[in-house]
Amino acid sequence: MAFGRQRRAPEPPVEPVSWEGIRKFVVSDVEQPATFRRKAVTGPRAVRVPAVVPKGQRFDPAVLVVQADPEVKAYELYDARDSRTPVCALAPVTGGRGGERYRVTDGQGQEIGTVHRTGATKRTIQHTWWLRQPGHPDVIARYHWAKGSAKDIAARGKAAAGRQAESLANSVVDSLLLGGDDSGDGSRYVHKPVTWRAGEEEVALESDHTDFGVRTYMPKADWLGLRLVFALAVLRAG
Repeated sequence: MAFGRQRRAPEPPVEPVSWEGIRKFVVSDVEQPATFRRKAVTGPRAVRVPAVVPKGQRFDPAVLVVQADPEVKAYELYDARDSRTPVCALAPVTGGRGGERYRVTDGQGQEIGTVHRTGATKRTIQHTWWLRQPGHPDVIARYHWAKGSAKDIAARGKAAAGRQAESLANSVVDSLLLGGDDSGDGSRYVHKPVTWRAGEEEVALESDHTDFGVRTYMPKADWLGLRLVFALAVLRAG
């Protein structure tokens, strides 16, 4: 009888899955999160689909993410089952008005829609990123105080900004008292879900977080193009 530490069975390989019809995904290089007994298992950066396995959780690659131009936020996305098959591409649009925006095209170069970055003056009432898909209302995540008249919105936005400033000041004071810093390492940050709506009512997209802090995305509207959502998620990941 042999004594000593028993060798653990090797982890099963992470196989690529189809991206069509995805209902929940992340953008990450983590294939299996770290556990008490094991370091995180990583792979290429990809759109990944969460799966429950006997030893915890696994994230199967569906779409590989490649940065096409290191100087700008331009990306090419490829089918993980065949890295030569393009899924979509996104690149910044230069010129024009309306703030920062990105054109999203399919594998044949046809435009699917655009991803927009909210201007700094509007970020107190709506989320930083939003979508525009031809033939449908804009997909925007507005904060709860962004309802009612312009005067109501301004008042609630001012109050929210004051609370945010107070919270930041308290965080810095706590950090100094505890001998830490205010570098924003996220240790005190509470992740909040985000809901994007088409128009005032229809929920088009939701985002939350995994246990290890990676954003999850859950498309809700059947008409919403998955590749547009992939583009938004990639841009948010940076």
